[in-house]
Amino acid sequence: MTNVRDILTKYWGYTSFKPMQEEIINSVLNGKDTVALLPTGGGKSLCFQVPAMAMEGICIVVSPLVALMGDQVNALKEHGIKALKLTGGISFDELNTLLDNALYGNYKFLYLSPERLQQEIVQNYIKQMNVNLIAVDEAHCISQWGNDFRPAYKNITLLREIHPLIPVIALTATATPEVLEDTIFELKMELPAVFKNSFVRENLSYQVFKQEDKLYKAEQLLKTNKGSAIVYVRNRKSTIEISEQLNSLGISATFYHGGISTKEKAQKLQSWRNGTFSTMVATNAFGMGIDHPNVRFVIHLQIPESLESYFQEAGRAGRDGDYATAILLYNEYDKMYVKQQFVESLPTTSELKKIYRTLNNYFQIPYGEGEFTQHNFGFSDFCKTYNLNTLLAYNALNNLDRLGIIQLSQEFGRKSIVQFLISSEEVLHYFEKDVTASVIGKTILRIYGGIFEMPTSVNLDLIVSKTGQSIETVIAILKKLERDQVVEIMLQITDATLTFLVPREDDKTINVISREVEALNRKKIAQVNSVLNYIANTKTCRSVQLVSYFGETTASKCGICSVCRTQNSKLSNREMQQIATQILALVEGGDLSSREISEKLTFAETDILKVLRLLMDAEKIKVNPKNQYYLN
Repeated sequence: MTNVRDILTKYWGYTSFKPMQEEIINSVLNGKDTVALLPTGGGKSLCFQVPAMAMEGICIVVSPLVALMGDQVNALKEHGIKALKLTGGISFDELNTLLDNALYGNYKFLYLSPERLQQEIVQNYIKQMNVNLIAVDEAHCISQWGNDFRPAYKNITLLREIHPLIPVIALTATATPEVLEDTIFELKMELPAVFKNSFVRENLSYQVFKQEDKLYKAEQLLKTNKGSAIVYVRNRKSTIEISEQLNSLGISATFYHGGISTKEKAQKLQSWRNGTFSTMVATNAFGMGIDHPNVRFVIHLQIPESLESYFQEAGRAGRDGDYATAILLYNEYDKMYVKQQFVESLPTTSELKKIYRTLNNYFQIPYGEGEFTQHNFGFSDFCKTYNLNTLLAYNALNNLDRLGIIQLSQEFGRKSIVQFLISSEEVLHYFEKDVTASVIGKTILRIYGGIFEMPTSVNLDLIVSKTGQSIETVIAILKKLERDQVVEIMLQITDATLTFLVPREDDKTINVISREVEALNRKKIAQVNSVLNYIANTKTCRSVQLVSYFGETTASKCGICSVCRTQNSKLSNREMQQIATQILALVEGGDLSSREISEKLTFAETDILKVLRLLMDAEKIKVNPKNQYYLN
């Protein structure tokens, strides 16, 4: 072994560790199973990378995040450390070569997804490797009570069977006490050392405002932004619409959601990181592993489904340690909508039985058969065939997936992507030569605005129903348009690949999991209620509310959230300094009235006026005949 501080300095250039990092590293080096529960920005990666470098052999890192895998492998290579990753889309020969390299090439890290771990060839190679550590990133994904449950995470215990004497380190940024206990149980950790850092983020101001014109409020905030920002919305369509609206208001924005290609995701992420766009408008697909320190604002324009997801998304602000703001904007409709989407549409046991029976009939699975059979699955067609409530059916299928009855591929819910590459005049001229292409193409143009400007998600089943053409004809025309360079397409012909994991036994199949179904429903209702209670509670510090949810009961008031600011009649020196800094930054860009300054800042107007007077007394600003403030 080598001194861990020497390793830290040699490869990462740091001279000291962040809080708890060294204790966690020493626990791993002592061969103990270890849990590192650190907040966003707490430096989880070094907790397994440093000890792995201090020991002979290779570290196996299991992660659900392809983007994060790529970032970490690239970062390790830049530091002169040999690392590789096994992602999707690689051939068997390439997989074989990569595993050969991991086995014989003196590599220190092998990153893979839990799905990849299921392959026999991967397991056989790992058996031969000199594994020094098993690191499970985003470990809460193994708990069905966690917000990001991944059924494939259950297979991680294969690594324990292959290398029973090797320590396991589980890392996560968000876990309630219940999820933490379940994670330890599911990973079969033996008397693990649990390191739990405070969830308190002293530089992050949590703010909640009831706001009818949410976009106007977001505009006022973002126009003062000197760094990067994230705006979270509920669905893919909203990401495009809101980013367009922000651009029209002079705020450089782009959008991100689960339906865009991997290549485009990487391009958008890079453009946002390098400042080409200041604001990313995104669904929760812009999720775990988004590592960018200079985020000053995270704004939620809709109510999130749980405090777990809100805390993690809000925590992407201020990772550089400077002052940052996480703002949740809501109205009465939002409260009704979140209940409708996540509570009222939860399937009961009887409804789950009906959906499961219908699913078997849809694929004509005989009773007692169907185990491990795989099928292409068109969700829209399934719902249309049986006249099902789509939201209820979607939640039911996810529950069946979560509880191990079926397995849905990750494409579930995605749509095909289309963008026209030539002008509208050229398109219409092209359509004159082909009647079928004209019918299908013009239908697409009528339904989807903005399809000339950007790649757009299209529902092929909707195109089929509107045109009266078969799905085969629609696909053939789109492929012809692509060959003629009229459009660029990414076809997702089915919503998913669906695998039945157990034989069909109808009600018996669901009876076995009925308690878990009811428990999951209770959990989801509790999560939604926790968010609504957080919004409604204007007496308790926002930071205290959030960390208490994760089991931290000794936190003090933060002094900078929207609740604390309302309660504090007297400003602290720190708060006055924060307000003064932002006021001076604003007036540096031009003369502004007190009202204009108040609109652009998130602080209480009375506090802003107080600091304006202090800045006037200190002769740092002056006022002109139009009652506008300017730098002295």
